[in-house]
Amino acid sequence: MNKDKREPEYPVELESQFILRLPEETAKVLREVLKSGENLKNRLTIQMDNDVRTGEVRFDHWLMHAKILDLPTIIESLKTIDNKSFYKTADICQIMICKEEAEPFEEESPCKIKKKDPYKVDKKFLYPHGVTPPTKNVRKRRFRKTLKKKYVEAPEIEKEVKRLLRADNEAVSVTWEVIKEDEDHPKSETTPKPKERKKAAPKKEAKPVITKQATSNVVDIFGGAVSDSDQEDESMAMEMVTMSPYSRLSSENTVLSMDQKSFMSEFEPQTFKHNEPPQTEYFDEDSRDKDNMTLRIEQLKAELDELKQRRQRTQNEIAGMENQALRQRFQENLHTLNQDIMYKEMEYQGLITLQTSEDI
Repeated sequence: MNKDKREPEYPVELESQFILRLPEETAKVLREVLKSGENLKNRLTIQMDNDVRTGEVRFDHWLMHAKILDLPTIIESLKTIDNKSFYKTADICQIMICKEEAEPFEEESPCKIKKKDPYKVDKKFLYPHGVTPPTKNVRKRRFRKTLKKKYVEAPEIEKEVKRLLRADNEAVSVTWEVIKEDEDHPKSETTPKPKERKKAAPKKEAKPVITKQATSNVVDIFGGAVSDSDQEDESMAMEMVTMSPYSRLSSENTVLSMDQKSFMSEFEPQTFKHNEPPQTEYFDEDSRDKDNMTLRIEQLKAELDELKQRRQRTQNEIAGMENQALRQRFQENLHTLNQDIMYKEMEYQGLITLQTSEDI
């Protein structure tokens, strides 16, 4: 057979699908016909206009006006033969809505025709809803404009942090202030430095200065007087340490002298007895203060060990971390740990110095 005598080969027509929406009565009859398997060739006809957007649909004695609209999204159509496996047959992107009454014709002005973009679909052919009730008005409700995310340039921030840390290392003296929202903030702020505690022991007048400074700091931060049980216990301990047994003896002697002056006319056998100072009470209180100080020192030592372990774990995590934002956050945590360790060490050294001076 020659090539010239062969029949011309037409391009293969791919399967195209769309959703057909009919009035309720017409859709019910068409659904029953489809289920029965009858031939629809002579009963259903669809005729489109030149714009391929409007047309007429005739089914039996019903004549309906059709309009093709674009759906908000693409719907995949699946087919099955054995009710087990499904095969994708087409992508549905249009719906044909049929109505018995024709829509009023809108004439376009010449200005609109000039501005019309051939690549864009006219808004009147865009269907605002989805196929199911929950997707009503989905085009406006779901498809809104998204904001552009502004990414922070992490390398520049890292360089700036390194520069600041390098400047702190090269500086002669560095001062900073840490303000926490936790409950332990007044305790950390009011903790005196070891130098101040070392001077407090011989002078015995450093307590009012310390409490005044602590009170001013708390007022500046919180705007009023704040009660802290730990602070009160610490101030009481300092007061008990700074007071010597001789001062207590002198105060009690003055009280006894006043009593003797007021009741000098009454002679009793107890008047001629020698008043011995209760030295055992002072020794018991001193030993109790030393025990409290030793307990506080051990507690501080345990807290320091735990903070150093946490710092070591944080440093190990930072070393193997690639995310810059997460790494910066861990570096802030490491900085906070270093400050806590510094405050604890200062308090620990101050208590050790105070304990050594009392033993001497």
